[in-house]
Amino acid sequence: MAVHNVTMNPKRVVLPVLFACLLAACAGRPSGPPQQNIAFMDSRIFDDELSRALQAGFDEVTVETDASVKLAAIPERMDKWLYTVREADHPVVAKPSEPHLTRSIGLVALIQAIATGTYDWLRDNIKYSPARNYDATLIYDKTSGRVEKVVFRAVPKTAGKTPLP
Repeated sequence: MAVHNVTMNPKRVVLPVLFACLLAACAGRPSGPPQQNIAFMDSRIFDDELSRALQAGFDEVTVETDASVKLAAIPERMDKWLYTVREADHPVVAKPSEPHLTRSIGLVALIQAIATGTYDWLRDNIKYSPARNYDATLIYDKTSGRVEKVVFRAVPKTAGKTPLP
């Protein structure tokens, strides 16, 4: 029986293991610190960024939207955040870019939110719970109905219901 003397180059073992560890560490980490200004995109990445921003406790977090977001057709992903604010008994208000005119989003938003509840309840509760400590204002163009941005403002701790953890 022949015995082969095989010497293994340590670089062949150590480098792939270090690379795998680096990839694993980067995969689970959010990119950078929470931001107060976030661009809306229909992605779980947006959910993670907004959740982190609201958890950070900023007094105000602004979500900039693109031309596809209309007051009459709020995307499901954004609607979940707005519904969580309303569910915590905080106001969700729509107001035109021009000051002095405001109106509350009522039954239509409620029906939309009920119709869009397809995510797992527990995961949603954890993900969206930071919104329970904020109110929300949708700033829209009165002519086109395009939502220009959504501003989440921290609610003073003494106002309204006690937020859930």
